Amino acid sequence: MSVGSRGVVYSLLTVVVVLLLGITALLWVAYHRHQRLEDATIDLQRNVSQQKSQIRELQERLEDCDTIDTTPPADTSWNSIPAVDSASVISRYTPAKR
Repeated sequence: MSVGSRGVVYSLLTVVVVLLLGITALLWVAYHRHQRLEDATIDLQRNVSQQKSQIRELQERLEDCDTIDTTPPADTSWNSIPAVDSASVISRYTPAKR
């Protein structure tokens, strides 16, 4: 083998080794990316199942809740007439004159 062809062979072997190292690095990165995505998928599935159970629990609590109220809420608007005015309170608690 001549010196020139020997140098070409070494150069080609070096290129092949560098390419193999690059392919190995790319496969390693792809594997770890896949692992991260798989872990994220598992976390999302766990969160969804927890939220589903929480939704189910809240729906059960809502079904058990008694929403019928016998007294209407107090009207606090400015235009409402109070059920008890000051004149009736004064006449009720002031002793009668004899």
